[in-house]
Amino acid sequence: MEIMLAQQGYEHYYGMLSDKVRMLAYRDAIFKLVKPGDVVVDLGAGTGLLSIWAVQAGASKVYAIEKTSAIALAKEIAKVNQCQNKIEFINKNSMDVELPEKADLLISETLGSFGIDENTLQFTIDARDRLLKKDGQMIPQLLELFVAPVEDKSVYEKLDFWRQIPDINFAPAFELFSKKIMVEAVDINGLLSAATEFAKLDLKSISMQVFTARQYIPIIKPGCIHGVAGWFKVMLCQGVSIKTSPDQPLTHWKQAFFPFKQPVQVIKGDVLDWSVSVGAKDKDSDDTLINYEYRCTQLKNGILMNGQNQGAGRNDPCPCGSGKKFKKCCISKD
Repeated sequence: MEIMLAQQGYEHYYGMLSDKVRMLAYRDAIFKLVKPGDVVVDLGAGTGLLSIWAVQAGASKVYAIEKTSAIALAKEIAKVNQCQNKIEFINKNSMDVELPEKADLLISETLGSFGIDENTLQFTIDARDRLLKKDGQMIPQLLELFVAPVEDKSVYEKLDFWRQIPDINFAPAFELFSKKIMVEAVDINGLLSAATEFAKLDLKSISMQVFTARQYIPIIKPGCIHGVAGWFKVMLCQGVSIKTSPDQPLTHWKQAFFPFKQPVQVIKGDVLDWSVSVGAKDKDSDDTLINYEYRCTQLKNGILMNGQNQGAGRNDPCPCGSGKKFKKCCISKD
């Protein structure tokens, strides 16, 4: 009797491969940068599509590194596309891989909804420094991160759900999920600030493996902050970019949503003080540890709310960055 296994574990490949924005951009970049005879490393090869494109573009050798069981499927796909003799599949964590030669091009698609939330920096930097020639090329090359506070009740209700289950207290579930990024298509009309560029990361030279940043974000219209939306713009190569902002065609990345435990009512002129840290949970780990904190003025009420949703003192530094005490700055404004 033949047993048919469920497709569980492969659903995300459908999302990626059916994403025309992603697919066309990566194909264009590969065919622009791969030169005949090039040696290529495909970092996190998955089903092997990018490796096959590299061969079709002229690569003489591709090292396809994939630590999951998807590598077995990738081998079969390469075989039926007559590429198996030019692709060496390596079933390991990339940090454990040693190659007999340096690559001319490093290709990586380890981007999360916030760009760096799949340990992109850790694995890309390691592969770049150990597996790529000094003058080698990279796809992608530049990553820009953007954020904006957002009012989106429908998204927040997915978190608040854990506090609404009758009869049983699901508070531990709420606490757990309130600290995790949600992947959602946020409503652009709910953005309460202009898009704020949070970081610009040159993947060809960056050395930080733990990303930390802080931004003061002016509120431009009244509303209720349910969380912070995050997205990215990635330059794969000169002339080929992808942008995942809410005003662009939807991709499988959608947007990252950093939920607030309690929504915060704001008016125009309030300032959100938001900081985030993104890094590996453990050394060489695929698990990402993300911490974020926030404080926000509430001019209407004359108080400051912090990430624990507790009123802070009037003598706290004002989150607008003026250096003054809160009571002498935003709280005293008309």
